[in-house]
Amino acid sequence: MFLHTQRLLIRNFIDADLENFLSYRNDPVVAKYQGWDSPYPREKALLFIEEMKDIHVPRQGRWLQLAVELKEAGELIGDVAFRVKNNDARQTVIGYSFASTHWQKGYATEALTALLDYLFEDVDMHRITADCDVENTGSWKTLEKLGFRREAHFIESFSVNGEYTSEYHYGILQREWRAKTAFRNC
Repeated sequence: MFLHTQRLLIRNFIDADLENFLSYRNDPVVAKYQGWDSPYPREKALLFIEEMKDIHVPRQGRWLQLAVELKEAGELIGDVAFRVKNNDARQTVIGYSFASTHWQKGYATEALTALLDYLFEDVDMHRITADCDVENTGSWKTLEKLGFRREAHFIESFSVNGEYTSEYHYGILQREWRAKTAFRNC
């Protein structure tokens, strides 16, 4: 897998990503709204990278996480992910996480735009969904900026470190994405 934007490379993970990956996975600010345990162990990171670096096509029902690298610096700054749903090969769920030092610079929007273009245009997805903690303002604002529609608000529906949090669920259709991006391509 290889996608690129003006500032970013979106690619499979490589062994050299380990230290940066561990750094943002173990950042309490980043981990706060994610489903992984913190601290995130080195052994688990090694296994994760080993698994992700050799996946080149989406597999229905399995997550594919892609590294997001700054082109100029050659530095891993986060990841984007997607999982094609088991019951419908034209629907997928996306996720993402970025090092907190790279928040509010437009990188998530830029990387997700490339991922959505790929999923809607190259893979021909019909619908893409995402969810996030209601307190994760940056995440839901990013989704809304991309054109996602808030479709649900689930109260205390997701357990994080033994505490239940509330979630927003979002969705966007291929035709909505195409209408939104038609102006970008003019």
